[in-house]
Amino acid sequence: MAQALLNTMSRNSREWEIQYGYERFVHDCISREKYAFSRGEEQGGRNARFETARRMLASRLGTIEQIADITQLPISEISQLK
Repeated sequence: MAQALLNTMSRNSREWEIQYGYERFVHDCISREKYAFSRGEEQGGRNARFETARRMLASRLGTIEQIADITQLPISEISQLK
């Protein structure tokens, strides 16, 4: 089947253009999906760090500076949580 497609494409430049466009479309979709997934993980990790900071503040586990160091969040954002 692949050989038949290749033979057809070899004879017709329009077929090459169509196939190439389709391949680009597929690769673009995959790239967008990977990017969206990585952004989602990034945002989820940030939310988890805020939740950790909030719990530490509520339990009085350390100073704001210590919490910032542990959660890798800016001191200003932790101060706003307080």
